[in-house]
Amino acid sequence: MNVNSYSRTDNNFVEKLSADLRKQGISVWIDNQKIQAGANWMEEITKGLNNASALIYVISSDSVKSKWVERELQYIIQQNKIVLPVLIENVNFEEIPWFIREIQWIDFTTSYNQGLQETIDGLKTVTRAPGPVASEPKKSKGYVFISYTDDGADFVEKLKGFLKKRGYAYWDYEESDRDYHSQLFLELEGVIIEASATLSVLSERWKHSPWTVKEFFFSEEVGTPVFLLKAKEINPILAIAGMTYIDFTSDLEKGFQKLDKELKRKKL
Repeated sequence: MNVNSYSRTDNNFVEKLSADLRKQGISVWIDNQKIQAGANWMEEITKGLNNASALIYVISSDSVKSKWVERELQYIIQQNKIVLPVLIENVNFEEIPWFIREIQWIDFTTSYNQGLQETIDGLKTVTRAPGPVASEPKKSKGYVFISYTDDGADFVEKLKGFLKKRGYAYWDYEESDRDYHSQLFLELEGVIIEASATLSVLSERWKHSPWTVKEFFFSEEVGTPVFLLKAKEINPILAIAGMTYIDFTSDLEKGFQKLDKELKRKKL
């Protein structure tokens, strides 16, 4: 089965492509056709991705801005499954998720029929034998979970830039398009368990947050490596008393050099 990842504004193209692929005997899963009324949308999306042999990423000016689409891409790549990017309109290359840019995409902008045939050929290759289609994506180092409070947000933006340059994906609740409501704690549990590491950004509000201290202790409990990053001057915190942290308050560049070294030392 193959899954489509796309923006809702591209729905007409996705439905046409899906119908044409099915005519060729290729199984396709798209959420607006497969999720039944009353079903848990997040759980069904996850099931669809887990059961997929490949993901078709529809590149458009809207999809490259969608954080939900980006998370689907990160999830499928972390499972070492194939991504087939299909270009349906010209976009700014820099807006395409960084971990997708090195994969050869299929161009639908000049000829739909030619693009369709290349997609069919690519998906049939996936079905016959697991392996890369067109070109193998650059292997991601996995993703890290960023735990922080709003007074550390400025530092976190710099941290994300550091992670991108070094090939790490990251999970940040503030960038999510989803509304978790009462199920947020379940989502966080899964994210932390699957993360390569938790980066806990220390600030004065850190110990007063209803989430950050719990995220720290849960990471410790499930064995996810925790890196304490001191983003601002803070008073002593009992929860982390005696633990080593990386200090970014006096020299930001040296702090990132230290973090890079520690991540490599942990073989992450």
